[in-house]
Amino acid sequence: MGDFGQMMFIPIVFIVLMFIAIITKKRGLEKIVFLESNDKFEDLNPRDFFYNILKMERGAKIIYWTEIILLIVDTAYILVGGYFQYLKEMEFLKEFPNFPISPVSSLFVKFFIPIFMWFILVFLLVFAYFMQKKENKRITKMLDDLDNHNLLTYAKEDFFKSDRIVDTGIIAQSDLKLGDDYLFCVYPAYIIPYSWISDIKVDKIYSRGGNCYYLNFTLKNSSNFIKIFFSKESVAEKVRELILKDRQELYGREGF
Repeated sequence: MGDFGQMMFIPIVFIVLMFIAIITKKRGLEKIVFLESNDKFEDLNPRDFFYNILKMERGAKIIYWTEIILLIVDTAYILVGGYFQYLKEMEFLKEFPNFPISPVSSLFVKFFIPIFMWFILVFLLVFAYFMQKKENKRITKMLDDLDNHNLLTYAKEDFFKSDRIVDTGIIAQSDLKLGDDYLFCVYPAYIIPYSWISDIKVDKIYSRGGNCYYLNFTLKNSSNFIKIFFSKESVAEKVRELILKDRQELYGREGF
């Protein structure tokens, strides 16, 4: 392996494993949405059912463990590869004692990218830990709000009954499940009763990689905005129309 291949080995492994992890995560989320998950969840009470399928660890577990494995591989690569490279540099120094570049600086140059990736992976793991805590706290509050309004039982029934699945086209987000009375998004976790919605807008985010669209939900008696993203504007508009139609049939008026 040449110097360039040695420097790029860890980044290539990182990209490949993260791609596999994201695809695996997407498939796992689809199993939940399509009710292909473990049957034991069906027997749980509504609150425990939703917490078990929505909690952050479930959606991010494969990414989390991939980062841990990459960190272990990177650490081993730096220590073992660095040791053998150091021995080679010392042999070279014995043969050419007057060579102006020190073996340590040469070693650092060759392993700069793996060392940089090591710090990136540590940062990602710490960041994931705090995000997991924050998201689980939000999920708990969301379930508390629904439970206080005696809606969780109906939400669970609606989740199992609904067969309307919408592919958002966003790899980092789960498909949507449109119930008769609720919208469900497994990752990021949202259970939105149609009766709580005061407004829905389709907005656009401009980026160099291509435009992204999202439904911007405004809920009654709440200052929080919920954003659910789509790769195509037509899909976002269709979901909005379906929710409007369901709410019209349920409450006899548009309300938007």
